[in-house]
Amino acid sequence: MQLLTVARKLAIEPTEEAFQASLRRSLSTTYYALFHLLVEEAVATLVPSTPPGLRSRVSRTFVHNEINKVCGQFSKPLNPELKALLPAGVPDDLRLVAETFSQLQQVRHRADCDPDFVTIRSFALLRINEAARAFSAWQRVRSSDEANVFLTALAFGARWSK
Repeated sequence: MQLLTVARKLAIEPTEEAFQASLRRSLSTTYYALFHLLVEEAVATLVPSTPPGLRSRVSRTFVHNEINKVCGQFSKPLNPELKALLPAGVPDDLRLVAETFSQLQQVRHRADCDPDFVTIRSFALLRINEAARAFSAWQRVRSSDEANVFLTALAFGARWSK
């Protein structure tokens, strides 16, 4: 949640000479807030807390585009393998988290990599509010079996689909 606070500050208080840079950094930081939330939750769920340093090391193995692919699987009709694990389907809150992650990743790519990308404060603040809604949705769904399946899929990334 600290990263969302930083993102909001960058969007609200950019310096005049660095207005676009601050807004672009705000968009990137918003994405990373959700990325780190999901990685931390997956690691806390799946990796023992000892020995010291194990969780930190595992955290660095998560791949952004693989997480995005998993989010795509939870945002559309389920394939048969997922349907077997999630007979009731994907809860709306979990779908919101997955969809928001994918949308924020697209925005981050534009903000970080497209030299012609220009944005406005209201766009950045809207993305921050969407991320905040995803954080709230995650809190409501995080203890569910469906969240456990989602976190496990995030951890295994491309190997999950085999």
